[in-house]
Amino acid sequence: MRRIVVLMLCFLAGAAGAQGFQDVLDDPQRPSSDREEDDRRKPAEVMAFAGISPGDVVLEIGAGRGYTTELASRMVGEDGVVYAHGLDPDRVIGNRLPNVVVLPAEPRDPAARFAAAGIAPDSVDCVLAFFSLHDGYLNDQNDMQLWYRTLLYVLEPGGEFIVLDNAAPEGSGLDYTGEVHRIAEDFLLDEILEAGFEFVGASDVLRNPDDDLTSIWFEDTDQRAAGYQDRFAFKFRKP
Repeated sequence: MRRIVVLMLCFLAGAAGAQGFQDVLDDPQRPSSDREEDDRRKPAEVMAFAGISPGDVVLEIGAGRGYTTELASRMVGEDGVVYAHGLDPDRVIGNRLPNVVVLPAEPRDPAARFAAAGIAPDSVDCVLAFFSLHDGYLNDQNDMQLWYRTLLYVLEPGGEFIVLDNAAPEGSGLDYTGEVHRIAEDFLLDEILEAGFEFVGASDVLRNPDDDLTSIWFEDTDQRAAGYQDRFAFKFRKP
């Protein structure tokens, strides 16, 4: 069983502690476009919070262009695997990340989709959903409670679900989701707990108290530069 990771950002989880993760960041095969995002995405701190270890089975929801997929692939190593849902296939052209399995971004029936990919019940160490859950609520074909229950089903007991997203004002629910791609963290917390997860903790590493919480996160405002919006980070666990 995957060990329980204490939420301390003073150490780095990964291939071999602090130096091991720095080697991941400095790998010359890592795309330069990813390196340009490191300042605002704080990968060392975020991936420490996630607590991924060599040999882990990781399921990433809404992998997109693959910034996090690349890091997770290198952290789990050749004995681990990353199932990357919705990953841009350009990220793995030429089998450059051989431990990554691409799952199509099909919103309906996630259990069947995962089963078809060989993801068995109680087999996943860690689920990552980085800036993707708010988009899930924008698709009428998604039953988000079904999604959360399915993630609970494939996680092993004690397995963890790490969520990062763009903060909206408290109590606003989905009011800012469609236009500015934000979601109220109290709403999302309640939704995930309702599905049966336990709350483990949060990290302030991506918080920006000067953000007005209502602007489109990728545009400059008087309060912040584009890409430095207020972002919350939650960790949940399967009982």
